[in-house]
Amino acid sequence: MALVEVSTTTLLFACLIILASSQGYTGTVSTGTGILSPLTVGFGASSPVVMGAISSQVNLTGSWSLDLKGKNIKHLDLQILQESDMIVGSGTMTSNGASHKVAVAGSAAGDRPTIFVATFNQTEAIRLKLSASGTALAGEYDLLSADGVRESGTITGSVELATKQNSPTVLGTGTNPSATSGAFVGATAKNQG
Repeated sequence: MALVEVSTTTLLFACLIILASSQGYTGTVSTGTGILSPLTVGFGASSPVVMGAISSQVNLTGSWSLDLKGKNIKHLDLQILQESDMIVGSGTMTSNGASHKVAVAGSAAGDRPTIFVATFNQTEAIRLKLSASGTALAGEYDLLSADGVRESGTITGSVELATKQNSPTVLGTGTNPSATSGAFVGATAKNQG
C-alpha cells in the first residue's frame, strides 16, 4: 500500500511540473519608466526581449558645447538637465558674429538624444540628432527658419557632465532636544542607557 501511495504522489507531482512548465505567461512588464514589449515566460524556447534604452540610459546633464557645420556655421553653448528620458535646457547660439538666446527640449533613448533648439525670437528651430560616447557628442541637424529656409549639416561637440551629489548636505549642527527627551521615545532611550 505504501508503494502505491509513493508512486501516485510521485506521478501526480511529475504531471504538475510538466503542466506548469508548458503553460507559460504572456503579458506586459511595467518598469516604472515605461512598458516593455510583451514577453513569454515558462516555455522551453526563449523569446528575446529588448530592454535597451530604458535600462542603459546615460544621463547627459551638464554643459554642452556644439558646433553645427552646414551652409552656415553655428556654435551652441547649452546648459542641459536630463531627468529620465526628458531633456530641457537653455543657452546661446552664435552665428555670423551674432548671439541669440535659445531654449532646448527633447528626449533621450540610451546614448541617442534628439533635442530641439529654438531661438527666443522664434525665427529658427533646429532638430539635433546626436550620439554620445563618453563626453563626446556627434550627429546631424535640420534647421527651419520662419521665412521657410531649410538647412542641414553635421554636429560635433562635447559635454561637461554635472557631478551628482550622492551624500546629503548637512544644514546645521544643532541637536533637537525633543529627539532625546520626548515622552515615549526619549523615556525609552533613557531607560535603556
